[in-house]
Amino acid sequence: MIETFTQQNSVSKLRTQETPEEAEMMEQSLAAEKAITEGFDNLGSIKEALNQIMVEPSRNAIENILKYSSSTRK
Repeated sequence: MIETFTQQNSVSKLRTQETPEEAEMMEQSLAAEKAITEGFDNLGSIKEALNQIMVEPSRNAIENILKYSSSTRK
């Protein structure tokens, strides 16, 4: 049976949300399809880049959270 894999399958693999059977089929597809392999490698690079990004909330956002927090404690 021919199995078709989508970008969502690649995302699931990156998040390790796949079953062992799905993992095996995906590995076989990655080995057979250059385009799938390149797409998967690209998603892996994107994931690594996103893990490197450090984002901080604005001072205004922090003030709003603190203000809300103190108003709910009363």
